[in-house]
Amino acid sequence: MDISSAMENQIASVRSAINMSAMQKSLGQDGATVSKLIEGMEETSEAVQNAAGPNRGNNIDIRV
Repeated sequence: MDISSAMENQIASVRSAINMSAMQKSLGQDGATVSKLIEGMEETSEAVQNAAGPNRGNNIDIRV
C-alpha cells in the first residue's frame, strides 16, 4: 500500500464518520420537526406536479 492509497483510506474513514454523525443527528430530531419537513416536501411535490401540467412529458419532439 502506498502513501496515496493510505491517505485515501483515511479520507474515506473521515467521510464515513461524518455521514454517521449526520445520520445520528437527523434521527435525534423531534417529531414536530420531521412532520414539518414532510409537509414541506409534499407541498413542493404538489407545486412541481402542478407546474408540469397534465400533458407535459408524454411526447418527445425529435428533429431530424
